[in-house]
Amino acid sequence: MQFDLVFEGGGIRGIVFVGALREFARRGHTPGRIMGASAGAITATALAVGYDADEMFAALTERVDGQPVFARFLEQPQRFDSATLDRSSLRAWLRNADLPIVPDRVEENFDGWVVDTLLQAPIFRHVFSLVELGGWFAADEIVAWMERMLDAGSLRGQPRRFSRATLAELYAVTQVDLTLLATDVTDGRLLVLNHRTAPDCPVVWAVRMSMGIPFLWQEVLWRQEWGSYRGKEIIGHAVVDGGVLANFPIELFITDAAMWTAVMGPKQHNHLIGLLIDDARAVPGASAPPAGQSGGLAQLATFRRINAVINTMLSARDKAVIEAYERFVVRLPAKGYGVTEFDLSDARRDILVAAGEQTMCDYLDVVELAPPMALTAPEPLAFTRQADEVAARILGE
Repeated sequence: MQFDLVFEGGGIRGIVFVGALREFARRGHTPGRIMGASAGAITATALAVGYDADEMFAALTERVDGQPVFARFLEQPQRFDSATLDRSSLRAWLRNADLPIVPDRVEENFDGWVVDTLLQAPIFRHVFSLVELGGWFAADEIVAWMERMLDAGSLRGQPRRFSRATLAELYAVTQVDLTLLATDVTDGRLLVLNHRTAPDCPVVWAVRMSMGIPFLWQEVLWRQEWGSYRGKEIIGHAVVDGGVLANFPIELFITDAAMWTAVMGPKQHNHLIGLLIDDARAVPGASAPPAGQSGGLAQLATFRRINAVINTMLSARDKAVIEAYERFVVRLPAKGYGVTEFDLSDARRDILVAAGEQTMCDYLDVVELAPPMALTAPEPLAFTRQADEVAARILGE
């Protein structure tokens, strides 16, 4: 049976999807349209380029120099281009702090020396990155890892070569309808990125934007060569994590509104599974992480507060639709696992994957015995209207 699949964001906890997909494939099911936000964008993209669960597991557990690859994602900013430095608030402040008698050329050189000297200190590079680029950490390692993943292995007997592919080029080769979600903070709107809406956007950068947790990683500025979004020029717009506005937009695969079929394409069937990472559901056999291994940056009070606010906002936005379409949602357990627990031990990782596999098994046992499910509800008209209205709000129309 073919199912449209929606993958929620959830940081490192997204490895639970591997277990769920292992069981999904074992039953002989296949994906139709695929959509992901934040960490779910990684899983969605891997699935789109033909990764099976074992390949996905290998990619997600890659180690570099003996260190989990995800731990390298929290990388210290190393350098900033001259344009960023010139337009920075720091340089503007130094220019405004005029030194009497000192010639402008000498003062300009002195200002440059001050900036260069401050940036020698690692902590100041982090602060500068946060203030000027919207994130405490750089994300070059994320992009490099995604490029390796998209060029590893083979698809239908041919080497994968998708690290430079655009969304349109990916679709042309795979015929997989992939949608990734990001947030345009300049315009305050959701970006629904696929081969229809942003054909010239590179796949790697669509993933990078979708998983760009605000304040954690630097914002991405939309580039001219990425073309327009739904016919609108957004060059220079700052883009972050899709989860800010829609972490689990299952309604985008439900609504029949014309505005959305133009964006998402027409439904080919009524089979749908939303894979939700459930913080409230315990992971069987899991214990608390060892001291000092509980999420790194998540231990900082500021980021805990930011995370709590964002989680509350996302839960409120998604809650009504999730409850309405509960029978299409697989609640994958993740209680006690941190979003940024990038130093996840092998034992805790394997327990989480096994929990995902068992949860999907339990869900499919019910689905396969039940009559074919349709995207309806006890009050179909009101129900569909609810999905249409929610979809329209996040589309900004």
